[in-house]
Amino acid sequence: MKKRTQLQSWILIIGWLPGLLLSLNSALADDAPAHLPGIEISQAAFTLSDSEIPPEVQAAWSPASLPDLWKLSHPDTFGTGWYRFQFNYPGLDTQQIYALYLSRLSLNAEAYLNGKKIGSGGSFSEPVSRNWNRPLLFTIPPDTLKATANTLYIRVIAPQHSQGMLYPPQINQLHLLQPQYEKARFIRITLNQTSSLLIVGIGLLMLSLWWRRKQDTAYGLFGLAAFVWALQSLNFYIITAPLPTPLWEILVNASFQAIATLWLISLLDFVGIRLQSFNQLLWGILILAPLTLLLTPADYFMLATDFWHLITMLVVIFGLALLAKTGFIDRNKDARLLLLTLSIILLFAFHDWLIHTNVPGINAWLITEEEYLMQFSAPVLFLIVGLMMTSRYVGALNNYEQLNQELEQRVISKHQELNDNFQQLQSILKEQATLEERERIYQDLHDDLGAKLLTLVYRAQNPNNAELARSALQDLRDVVSRAGDESSALNDIMADYRIECEKRLADVQIQLLWDNQIADASWQLTQPQALNLGRIIRETISNVIRHAQATQLAVALQSTTHHLLLQIEDNGIGLPANSDKSAGRGLSNIQKRAALLGGEVHFAASASGGLKLSIYLPWQLISRQPA
Repeated sequence: MKKRTQLQSWILIIGWLPGLLLSLNSALADDAPAHLPGIEISQAAFTLSDSEIPPEVQAAWSPASLPDLWKLSHPDTFGTGWYRFQFNYPGLDTQQIYALYLSRLSLNAEAYLNGKKIGSGGSFSEPVSRNWNRPLLFTIPPDTLKATANTLYIRVIAPQHSQGMLYPPQINQLHLLQPQYEKARFIRITLNQTSSLLIVGIGLLMLSLWWRRKQDTAYGLFGLAAFVWALQSLNFYIITAPLPTPLWEILVNASFQAIATLWLISLLDFVGIRLQSFNQLLWGILILAPLTLLLTPADYFMLATDFWHLITMLVVIFGLALLAKTGFIDRNKDARLLLLTLSIILLFAFHDWLIHTNVPGINAWLITEEEYLMQFSAPVLFLIVGLMMTSRYVGALNNYEQLNQELEQRVISKHQELNDNFQQLQSILKEQATLEERERIYQDLHDDLGAKLLTLVYRAQNPNNAELARSALQDLRDVVSRAGDESSALNDIMADYRIECEKRLADVQIQLLWDNQIADASWQLTQPQALNLGRIIRETISNVIRHAQATQLAVALQSTTHHLLLQIEDNGIGLPANSDKSAGRGLSNIQKRAALLGGEVHFAASASGGLKLSIYLPWQLISRQPA
């Protein structure tokens, strides 16, 4: 039952893949700028020219409708082509920045608008920059785009062994085209790069397993297929190829036959299917495909690649038939899972083959139009097969260790029980020792240091010294009483500070106005937070007593949308107009304490002429006691 549930889970995962891919491509299509204040130009004039600047108007221009696929509209044509677009842009907003977006082209492109070069995809000489799968977005310089009589030239290049094409360019405000460009780049480039890294990791794992068991050739071939796929995937996002374009195209197209050969031989062997004649056929395809593509003239190269891709798909179909026989007749669950996975990949491969062949009338009903799908589905196969292959090692190891685990489980359980009891006892003893030590320190403070500081309070020659001694006594008490990790209610803490403030201010004849507007009693402060908040309040009170010459002090605690706000305002003389708020040690200490709390402190003059101190503490830093 457990194995059946796992198989059903894998089937659900694989079945979910096509919907995800179609959703991604639908999302990309939904971002088309039909509802945006831009334009998409689908009518142009075309000429084949090696000129590095826009050709003269008198050149041999011919009408062209976009998307323009050279294989259909300009067969057997290679080299550099120019497109000329003449258009108006009604509703031009001169305050906005505009851009030109090219969704797909071959193999590279650059653009000129009204005689000014606005962007280029890179080199037009070998090695030619490869932007066939990469969207291009060119920012249009200010005052270049006009409301009427605009002329746009787009230069594209299609070297031998490549397909020339250009999809309709779009002109719109930059901030409206940028999301469309970023989404296309993510789907075509970033996803491919990510899947390549995943596949390389799987390949390394498979090769490491094969290295330890040379007799398991399926692991070695599958790991090699992973590396071939990763190298082939470079074609989707690499800009500068390490080889001239014709050789690179031959290598990329021949890699599909190599991947299919390595896949089928390794996967069939994995489920116990070993047909020597079929394997020989696969090896023959792997060798003949690159040789024939290398010897094929450039005019027939695309036909040759279409042929070999079709042969490869037919061979895969035969492999699927073998998997179906083994999966359903011999009841091999691994074969059934591989059958389902390869069937989806074959479906997507056929979709990409239709795009590659550009058969007239076919592309009109393709679901994803210009998007290739196979590169999104293949990583799932590598992941699933990688998990299937490694599961054999894990299963064998689990069977080998099962008895030992059962024997050790009781020992581990008893050991864990003893360890938990010991940890609990240690925690209790530690907590008890901490409480005893804290009580001892507090008692020493009260009997010794407290008494001495209290004596200093009464013997002080002036109020400042008395206030300093009283503050030191309170600080020592706070260090001891608020040094733990437990939390206390915010309102309880503020009530304690209110009593202290009232006593200190009453001694110097300053009236205290206390306003706590926090009705929610569930807010908690940790002891370090309470200590720092108390230091701020105490420092502020000390500053008022020593320097403010105030007769009244107001303390207000309230809540805002994002902060706990503590305001302390006096009616004293305030700060001098030219004073530096960070120069005084007291104000500097207040700012440092607020920073430790993760908050901010602001100083301002009060309405009565004194000083107003505002402390903002973010709510997310304050805990809340569960109901």
